[in-house]
Amino acid sequence: MSFCKWISRRAIVVGAALPGLALARNSPGKPLRIVLAGPPGGIIDVGGRAILDALMAELRHPVILDHRPGAGGMIAAQIVSSAVPDGSTLLLTVSEIAAIQFLTAVRFDLLRDLTPVATIGEGAAAICVPSGLPVNSLPDLIAYAKGHPGAVRYLNPGNGTRQHLIPEQINRQFGTGMLPIPYRGLPAGVADLIEQRIELGVVSTALALQHIDAGTLRAVAVLGERRLSSLPAVPTIYEQRLGAMNVRSTLTLFGPARLPPAMVRRLNRVVGDVLADPTVQSRLASADIISEVTDAEELRRRFADDQSRFASLLATLQLKRE
Repeated sequence: MSFCKWISRRAIVVGAALPGLALARNSPGKPLRIVLAGPPGGIIDVGGRAILDALMAELRHPVILDHRPGAGGMIAAQIVSSAVPDGSTLLLTVSEIAAIQFLTAVRFDLLRDLTPVATIGEGAAAICVPSGLPVNSLPDLIAYAKGHPGAVRYLNPGNGTRQHLIPEQINRQFGTGMLPIPYRGLPAGVADLIEQRIELGVVSTALALQHIDAGTLRAVAVLGERRLSSLPAVPTIYEQRLGAMNVRSTLTLFGPARLPPAMVRRLNRVVGDVLADPTVQSRLASADIISEVTDAEELRRRFADDQSRFASLLATLQLKRE
């Protein structure tokens, strides 16, 4: 089965058992609900669907994916933060939530209102322009933007995402004056990028590759320190001396606050077992998602560090809450 056919399947209910979890005991007949902070077709959706077939082998309880995009993922985050901490509701979002929380009108504290549970993997992305734009590298992009003040618009699916923070860092360092154009998720923005209604987008390669291959988008840089096997000719942001601007985006599962530690540890182990499945690894790899297993305690420490780092970056960029 091709990846495209697999990802388009609509069945998203699976079964499995989480031994010792309160889910089956406290919520008999209630499905495990994974609230997705992005739209269908986006990287969060791709990652969520990639793990479901392996969950079928690990669980004996129904699981549903519930897409709740909007507000940079904060709609989904609020749904989960207000859920009963019995293991029946989880959030799947990106790690930039540690920055997004500081820029939304909603008063939210990541480590107070949610419990980090497990990582799925880091999504690869490319900085893309329409094929008709005379830009082939990041230096070209900077020169073009400086030569066309106010004419370069970039795809912004949410303040605090890497799609927002990377262009804003370029603006601050080089005075490029690129303008954010808000979108409710990447897929809609990519459609406008192809039509050159906007000039720039940081796009997950899971979405971008088909358009790059078709010649409608051009990748001028990939994020991360290593080139991608799917785009071997495209230099990294580090090779182009802008590596300090990179923002990682890791697909992460959270539960509500006060999720019992024993349940967190068991959920973390189950996700680790799922990520070891060769089929899951293949599906994630085909979407340029690098699987990543992280201990729950380490994950909480990482997000504490991320909150401090992003708070400093947002202050430097003079980005404030809406």
